[in-house]
Amino acid sequence: MLAQPTMRISPRTLVEALSALPRGESRGFRFIGSDGQERYFPYQALEAEALRRAALLAARGIVKGDRVALVVPEGHEFVLSFLGTVAAGAVPVPIFPRATFKASSDYSDTVGHIVEASRSKLLVAMNANLTLVEPVRAKVELITTEELFAGEAPPFTPPALTPDDLCFLQFTSGSTSRPKGVQVSHGNLIANATAFLGPHGLDRNDADVGVSWLPLFHDMGLIGFILGPLICDIPVVILPTASFARGPKIWLETITKYKGTITYAPNFAYALASKRIKERDLSALDLSTLRVAGCGAEPIQAATLKEFARALAPAGFKETAYLPSY
Repeated sequence: MLAQPTMRISPRTLVEALSALPRGESRGFRFIGSDGQERYFPYQALEAEALRRAALLAARGIVKGDRVALVVPEGHEFVLSFLGTVAAGAVPVPIFPRATFKASSDYSDTVGHIVEASRSKLLVAMNANLTLVEPVRAKVELITTEELFAGEAPPFTPPALTPDDLCFLQFTSGSTSRPKGVQVSHGNLIANATAFLGPHGLDRNDADVGVSWLPLFHDMGLIGFILGPLICDIPVVILPTASFARGPKIWLETITKYKGTITYAPNFAYALASKRIKERDLSALDLSTLRVAGCGAEPIQAATLKEFARALAPAGFKETAYLPSY
């Protein structure tokens, strides 16, 4: 009798999606930290650490439905804390983790507004950015990942979750007005991910590898390259946003190293990369594996994409990989 093809069962919640991912060492998420160190988490390790963090959150009094603000600058720490919060039945509230070009007082005011609007019970930061969020301590209990997630986890039984339960709260950037929150349920997230990564979207396959430097508190970075790939089983390599800003070549070098097939970036990133890449760099790059080079999040300029395609053609980039997106 011929073996039947394996059917992918659509999960109902993000926690179910995590537990349904393949076991073994070959598939998982790779994070390149701000220190340049690579940290690889097979899917099984992601789930195990998420459950450990969920247990420690529960031991601190976090229960199903509580909101937990995350102001976490390191990619692996953010993702593990996000998944741990969801596994605890709580609702993560991602907040951009650095003041960037805003005044620190304006930044702490924005964080305080999001904490109050979301009714967060706990704010999780890291030692590296603790001073930036210290002024918010008067409004919410503040703790670092280094303190909260250290040590042995107590026994823990994950709460039951349904598609109607809130998965996370997503706040707008606040560039034109105070940030506003959007409620994203598990059902919303599963439907969105399977729509854009499934057969009617990018049509993911088992050879796909995502590469991204996009901010993890933004829609494209968080849903596009963390939550969607977890739901649909796409291994991903995550770079720090700051690393791309300092030298766009690292984005293309990472695609080359890990044979990336899917990447996304705003228009400005393609412009910056084509401007900064030198002819001498091209021989070390191989972009021929890219089947999707998405562009979105801001107005798309045809001239920008044409110039990137021209400049990177010697490295194997095919302009047919472009996918303008909204």
